[in-house]
Amino acid sequence: MEEQINSVKRELDNLESLGVLKSKTELRKKIFFINTRFYLLDEFRDIFLKSYDPLGEIRKFFKTQSLLEVVIVNESLKHKLIDEGKAILDIFMIGEIDREAFSNFLQSIFFDKKIKFAIISTEDFFNRLSYGDKLIHNILREKGNIFIKDTLKVKEKLD
Repeated sequence: MEEQINSVKRELDNLESLGVLKSKTELRKKIFFINTRFYLLDEFRDIFLKSYDPLGEIRKFFKTQSLLEVVIVNESLKHKLIDEGKAILDIFMIGEIDREAFSNFLQSIFFDKKIKFAIISTEDFFNRLSYGDKLIHNILREKGNIFIKDTLKVKEKLD
């Protein structure tokens, strides 16, 4: 293991010497972070974003969630790491899900970035629809929505 740590440290030091990273020492530990003034930072970000596919990971995750009836993801989620977006919600779900497991999943793919999501029961969803809840109406019709799962055929009813 010591060999691997030395290799990683050497590469971090190399990136620092190139100007990609900066470092500071706290409590006898060297902490590396991105140099936001590095002249190729935008190009590095673009390369990262081309290989970063949060929607693919989200689709895989929701395939295993049998208690959810509807999952709507706003397309702005693709760029969440660099832009907060203006969507009411990033993810809207109807049904049941383990909130803690879902939160852990989001943290792992969005690197602790705050993701706005809501979960409501199927019964609550239909109750809200019956009295014309404007928030639900706005969420369902928001521009950029991607229906990942829709066993209730909500999308068909919107058209």
